[in-house]
Amino acid sequence: MRIKWPSQEQVLYAVNVIWQRLFYRRIPNKFQVKSILVVKLDEIGDMVCATAVFEQLKLQFPSAQLSVLCKPFVKPLIANDPNIDHIICEVSKWQKRYDVVIELRGTWRTWLKSIRHWPQIRLSRASVRWRNRGQQLHEYQTNALSVIDLFHGQVMDTQPKLYWSNQDEVAVQSWLQKHITKNMVVLHAGARKSLRQWGVNRFAQLADWLIQEKGYEVVWIGSSDEQSVIENIQTQMTQMSWQVCGQFSLSETACLLSKASLYVGNESGPLQMAAALKVPLVGLFGPGVPNVFYPQHDTARVLHIVLPCNPCDQIHCQFPESPCIQRISFESVKQAINDIL
Repeated sequence: MRIKWPSQEQVLYAVNVIWQRLFYRRIPNKFQVKSILVVKLDEIGDMVCATAVFEQLKLQFPSAQLSVLCKPFVKPLIANDPNIDHIICEVSKWQKRYDVVIELRGTWRTWLKSIRHWPQIRLSRASVRWRNRGQQLHEYQTNALSVIDLFHGQVMDTQPKLYWSNQDEVAVQSWLQKHITKNMVVLHAGARKSLRQWGVNRFAQLADWLIQEKGYEVVWIGSSDEQSVIENIQTQMTQMSWQVCGQFSLSETACLLSKASLYVGNESGPLQMAAALKVPLVGLFGPGVPNVFYPQHDTARVLHIVLPCNPCDQIHCQFPESPCIQRISFESVKQAINDIL
């Protein structure tokens, strides 16, 4: 029988749980906090889901300096957050002791850093995942529960929030005035893994329907790497649409999304951004774990065909001829859009 060894991430989670129980089992009722570091070395959507934590920490400790350690490409997403005082994009830049360290997504290097610069209090999402193993909570809840010990039973707002600058607003408004004359639908056809991408032919069909039948203008968003995918979709369309792949920063993209009448996209970072802004949306989910990243506002609809093989590694599909996300029909997406509009 083949032995299934734990992954590096699972081992790190176990170490974090043990560390928490050995050295940070109890949080004192009163303690002085002058500095906080939140470690979130994660992707765009994950960072969006964590933004509520920044606001709540600032409300609880208004005089403390709040720093965030994140991946470089994610920095523009949180650069305008008024709750964050300092952003670090390299682990090597962590060179001092913080009173509180919160690991919402760390690595072995950040674990070693927290030993070298021993904090007064250290919290980790690993403890929450351990307590709820077998029944993973929604990401909003996991992030909130990761820091709840600092709030001593107080109710926390888990709704993420995004911010952009005046310059972002000017740039987006300028583009809209030049190109958009009707209500706008924003579409995103990309995702980090191919098994999370709905068919390009169906996206083309959807865009034409939104333009012809609903009277919208369609704007495609994405990174510069996704531009070829969008251009392929546009060649299959009968109607004209716009694409801004790679043209806008993450904060400008958030601003653009806030102007949309509707958003449709695969499970990805932009979907979480639209959800945080409470844009009416339809989310197309594939091999991801049910519920964990579902948008939660009233005008959000999720289409997710959950097969017995879910969740999977999102690389090797048991049904390569008919992956789960491709089983979402064009008609079901149309129905979801009609429901929320």
